[in-house]
Amino acid sequence: MNHARLDWDDLRLFLAIARAGTLTAAAPQLRLSQPTAGRRLRSLEEVCGCALFQRTPTGFRLTDEGEAMLRHAERMEEEALALQRQFAGNDGELQGQLRISSSDWFANLVLAPATAAFSLLHPLVTIEIVADFRLLSLDRREADLVFRLLPFDAPDVVQRRFTHIGYDLFASPAYLAERGAPEAADDGDGHALVGMDTQFDALADVAWLRRRFPRARFAVRSNSREVQATACARGAGLAVLPSLMGQQLGLTRLEVDEPLPGREIWLGYHTDLKRLRRLRALVDHLSEAVSDPL
Repeated sequence: MNHARLDWDDLRLFLAIARAGTLTAAAPQLRLSQPTAGRRLRSLEEVCGCALFQRTPTGFRLTDEGEAMLRHAERMEEEALALQRQFAGNDGELQGQLRISSSDWFANLVLAPATAAFSLLHPLVTIEIVADFRLLSLDRREADLVFRLLPFDAPDVVQRRFTHIGYDLFASPAYLAERGAPEAADDGDGHALVGMDTQFDALADVAWLRRRFPRARFAVRSNSREVQATACARGAGLAVLPSLMGQQLGLTRLEVDEPLPGREIWLGYHTDLKRLRRLRALVDHLSEAVSDPL
């Protein structure tokens, strides 16, 4: 290693490349162009006096020196983020930014109206809502507050059950006019289904549809509830949707002879932020604004 100093921003770039596997994927995370990211990586390797990555046709792979660098860089990142969370937790002013993560439909139908009302009460707080099915990291401050379908298993997360989501079977009036509603003993022959895509086959509502209508075919599948709801509204098929979503779209709720599975929504935030007044105020506001169950 030469006598030039390591730059923390370059180490952040190193971590982003190590996690993403390519410059193309890593550069936007730090708001860099790909050429700039490439130049900074070469500069970092010159400072270290060794290659940190092996360039391959499928992406960047860590060298032995890169593996050693990764362990140290991750510890530095952990300390920097802990310090950042500590300062944020001591913030006494009800102003600043909060980043929320949830699924797309929950963000649109549940969180957006409630956070809009919160922003009117606290105009100096900016709420950023990330609608994504991926689980963003609370440790790495990818999100300050996360809503998800499963309890959190990380030890440093403050969590609680937020609300219960009810589901119903829906169809559009056009679909029912063409094919009719399924009868009590209907096995689904002649019917079409709209549901989650194959990576979510294990979800309870997909299993319910398969069991209840074994001879129906899937016409549309998507990892997005909003895509499913739109396809159902356009007459593509029967869909199990959150009750709130079906009602919002004016879909017809169908009576079924067995209960549909519901889901619990959990909220969580890092324990370092438990004294952050704007976060506590937002959690209290959302808890009051969102009914239980939905």
